[in-house]
Amino acid sequence: MDDTNALFSLPFNARRIMSALRTHGPQARADLARRLDIKPSTVTRLTGPMVAQGLLTEAPDPGRKGRKGYPARLLSIDPGGVFTAGVYIDPDRIMTCVSDLAGNALAVEETPVPDRSFVALMTEAGASVNRLVDRAGIDRRRIAGCGVSYPGQYSADPTQVMRIRQFRDWPRVNVERDLTPYFGMPVRHMNDAKAACLAELYHGACRSLSNFCHIWLSYGIGGAAVVDQQLYLGRNNLAAEWGGLFPKSRPRPSGQDLLDVLAGEGIALDRLSDLDARHLALPVVTAWRDRATEQLRWLCLVIARTFAPDAIVVGGTLHPRLIEQMLATIRGAERLGEDYFVSPPRLLRAQQDALPQLGAAALPIHEIFNPSTFSGAASKQR
Repeated sequence: MDDTNALFSLPFNARRIMSALRTHGPQARADLARRLDIKPSTVTRLTGPMVAQGLLTEAPDPGRKGRKGYPARLLSIDPGGVFTAGVYIDPDRIMTCVSDLAGNALAVEETPVPDRSFVALMTEAGASVNRLVDRAGIDRRRIAGCGVSYPGQYSADPTQVMRIRQFRDWPRVNVERDLTPYFGMPVRHMNDAKAACLAELYHGACRSLSNFCHIWLSYGIGGAAVVDQQLYLGRNNLAAEWGGLFPKSRPRPSGQDLLDVLAGEGIALDRLSDLDARHLALPVVTAWRDRATEQLRWLCLVIARTFAPDAIVVGGTLHPRLIEQMLATIRGAERLGEDYFVSPPRLLRAQQDALPQLGAAALPIHEIFNPSTFSGAASKQR
């Protein structure tokens, strides 16, 4: 196996080392051994090749400068060790990027949707990714793959998501089979909400949190749950699909519901991105926001009662002012809900909404570096 292939097939404890360095920052080998409860010799054996391959760097511990004895050397993740591409598609736009391991978007593009057909969208997305790779001058051998995200609730078949209204003419897409030909590299897929959660876990508001839930407000309502820094998908990837708690036949705190309410008042908008300050000032939008805030507060109470997470992070492509106003109201309430007397989870604003493609770009990283996705026999001695 050459060095490049080895980058993408790390053993279980090497993944644990990557996770610890991502969460806690640079550490000495001895500290890693204690934190992970593995032998120091195991850490040394695993990290040697990772340094040689350019996945990790090491440098003297500045905290030991001037002290006697051999100075400890701190290991860090090298941002340029591996690169990924990310694609986010919604009914309004195609957003693409190439990213390094630290979540730095090295090149980005945003393209208006040419038309909403599957072939047109994926053809443009694939061309955009290849333009960005060339523009960034990245060694293609170090590209772990491309992540693709778009809206849709998972079906009984976890390789498929339900088609949203705007993509109703799409074929029945098997994400593992039908996406790869457009990108010329391995492709991973998650729906937009779960990919956005990974952006917050790896590069955003929740990097240091063990347990949190994510609420994604877009045309629909999505979400994800993270337990012990690992994405919990549940059966058929259906965990934390909060939208199912708000049936589409009734008023719900979704962007499409807001567009439908506006259409009922004679204000026809085709895209969420068409909402501007004039619309936000309308009484009908204020009334919608107040009702949606109460629904979101109830959802936060359900999450707090069932998951008891450290935090709930809220984001999405709904107009940012609406999200921020709703969060401010919920935070300002005396209690999260009746008979809820304990301290509520922290309510956080998502940090990576402006780059939703970064969540998609995190998918290959999650697949090859996260201990939870390791498919072999996990042993502390490996």
